[in-house]
Amino acid sequence: MRTRRLPSRGFTFIEMMVVVAILGLLSALVVVNLDGVTAHSQLSRSARDLGNKLQFLRDVAVVQSREMGLEIDIEHQRWREVDRPSAAEFPDPDEREDETFYGSWYEMPDGVSLEEVAFGRHDAEVDSRFELSFNERGELFPSGFVAYLTHEKLGPERGLSVEVSGLTGAVDYRDGHVEAEEVRDENDF
Repeated sequence: MRTRRLPSRGFTFIEMMVVVAILGLLSALVVVNLDGVTAHSQLSRSARDLGNKLQFLRDVAVVQSREMGLEIDIEHQRWREVDRPSAAEFPDPDEREDETFYGSWYEMPDGVSLEEVAFGRHDAEVDSRFELSFNERGELFPSGFVAYLTHEKLGPERGLSVEVSGLTGAVDYRDGHVEAEEVRDENDF
């Protein structure tokens, strides 16, 4: 009786080496690009976190017909929500301060820096720590601003600007450094 030989079902050495070479090339490309992607995503996430918090505070101010604020501390690279009761709720300023809610500080991730917060030329200069507030109509005081964020791995010229309209509270994100009081097309918001 003859036995029939079945063909081999494995890979040849050359096929295995081609697969290993392709995997090595792909992993090298991923490692080289991973650093830049991470830095940009951290920067983008930080800008979106700030913009989303501002939109949330504006919405709460309008819906609840009350003032909502955001305290920014540039020196320590952080910001937090501030919910002050109105003078009608607590006429005494000391009691009103006691009833003020201060949220937890949001700190910038490693490498991300809040470089600048600029207001319009008609607004007063501010220290490194200040408060923005939305009134019950959703208007921002001081009226509009631009926050410029950078990442140490991307360099100062590749930062993101978070621009907030004073009248509408609309938030816009721009690549690069946007100057406060820059003339903008109303369709940009």
